[in-house]
Amino acid sequence: MTVIADVFKELFSMFVADVWLTLAVLILVLSVAFGVDITPSSMHVLLGFTMLAGCLLIIVAATVRYTRRLKRQKDR
Repeated sequence: MTVIADVFKELFSMFVADVWLTLAVLILVLSVAFGVDITPSSMHVLLGFTMLAGCLLIIVAATVRYTRRLKRQKDR
């Protein structure tokens, strides 16, 4: 039973380690899901591209934040 608990703890820590990243992804997914709900089906392709662009922007921003954090720690 402890192995299962350890796996869940590790998964939880992976997703909550960077709160900014987690919140950005949740906000993006919720906004696209809301958009799918209120727009006609002809706009869903545009929302798919919005999801793709948002994911790419979040990845780039998270990488930049991480490298800046490492650089600041290295300078100390």
